[in-house]
Amino acid sequence: MKKDKKGDSSEPNSSRRNFLRTLGTATAGLLVAPYLKPSGVFAYNHKRTSSYPATVAITNTTGTPADTYVYDDSNGGVKQKVQYLLEQLDGAADLFSSGKKVAIKINLTGGSGNADNNGNVDGVFITEIVWTHPAVIRAVGEFVLDHGVNPADLYIVDSFWDAATVTTAPFGSNDKFGYLAVQKALGCKVVDLNGGPYVDMSVGSNGFNFTSFKMNQILSEVDVYVSIPKLKQHSAAGLTCSLKNQVGTVPKSLYMITNDNGRRGALHHKTSTATEGDYLPESICDLNAARHVHLAVVDAIKNAKGGEGNWLSTFAPYENHVLFAGLDPVATDSIGAYLMGLDCEAKTLPLPLPLTDDKTTATECDNYLDLLNTKGVGTNQLQEINIIGDGANLITSVRPNVAITQPADFKLCANFPNPFNPSTTIDFYLPRNEHVTLRVFDITGREIETLVEGEVPAGEHRLHWSAAGLASGIYLCRMQTRSFASTIKMLYQK
Repeated sequence: MKKDKKGDSSEPNSSRRNFLRTLGTATAGLLVAPYLKPSGVFAYNHKRTSSYPATVAITNTTGTPADTYVYDDSNGGVKQKVQYLLEQLDGAADLFSSGKKVAIKINLTGGSGNADNNGNVDGVFITEIVWTHPAVIRAVGEFVLDHGVNPADLYIVDSFWDAATVTTAPFGSNDKFGYLAVQKALGCKVVDLNGGPYVDMSVGSNGFNFTSFKMNQILSEVDVYVSIPKLKQHSAAGLTCSLKNQVGTVPKSLYMITNDNGRRGALHHKTSTATEGDYLPESICDLNAARHVHLAVVDAIKNAKGGEGNWLSTFAPYENHVLFAGLDPVATDSIGAYLMGLDCEAKTLPLPLPLTDDKTTATECDNYLDLLNTKGVGTNQLQEINIIGDGANLITSVRPNVAITQPADFKLCANFPNPFNPSTTIDFYLPRNEHVTLRVFDITGREIETLVEGEVPAGEHRLHWSAAGLASGIYLCRMQTRSFASTIKMLYQK
């Protein structure tokens, strides 16, 4: 096989130093000749005894200035809490660097019309119950900029419900909510995803209801996509979190249907009379396949239960007093489900109110977390989620003392996400210290890159690999040891 120039390393000593620094001195002595290509591998993690495929970081805001959305305070304002949260996640900081384009997807449900009554909903300011809070947006944005991204390459995006959202309130001249101040502080752009130009974003061959979506071109151009929702329950999908936030990636005007033109009805049901309790969760899965979430950061300091808005009789203010984040949005949202009192591993999720159409009345909906887990996109199994941070003790009751078994043999796991754009995670497991090669090939068999070559210690290993600069298509990742060989297919979709 002909080796591409990208597979050559001009800085092997630098690669080794970075590799050893990541593993730490305790395991460094086990490595004889490690090789990591710095252009493609942007994060590496080794866990000798852990078999968790996903990690979610959570920070407790109770009793801190963050709990009242004080932005910057030495005792733990929102800025300090978000920075702490993202520093806990291996690979989070490596997503961002000079030259990267980053989109931060927020949620301003209802637009300017939901900002009436001086921004109060049931007596609570709307940013503390429905909308992504501007302090959290700013803190995540500053973390992105601090790690090298140019302000001109940072975008705050949403399909705003009306034009007044960007001309009057909250991003416009009436800045009583603080969003315009955040945009100015970050020096970034705000993009209304309702507008064009549009591109077709493919779902791939394994979709439920759609093969592609029309989306604003910026969503195909960014290298990193961050979803920052407000944690809530939802009347038709059970849960609002980073993945349900994807509904706002498509233009409202293109996804309305007859008799349901007050929202993106085409995502809720194929026809205006179809049951949406199964259709909407599947559409959420399709949206994630078209525009994958690289980083989920969820505002659950002050949020809501009983639904997504005060048009539901069960809707009420709630306070979880936490922020949480993860690189696996399925795992991250599963922790959100737990915080909402939902069983993230179940096949269905209960609805806050019965969902009625002209044929049926439903009290539950399909669980899109379970659907995505079944497809191998991420995990909703609590036993498989490593919960870290100063709020981890809040989640311990969901993880009984059940022994997690290690694989008995060598294993190369399916990458996740898959499809991906532009980065994905590759896990492999070694039952003993072993010489390992891990290489990426294109579909013709041409070697693209050597990710690992050398003696590697026993345990679970995780690589974050970026295909930036490569063409869309299928890539093969092959792992080989003295007695084992395995290959996985990885689909890169720009």
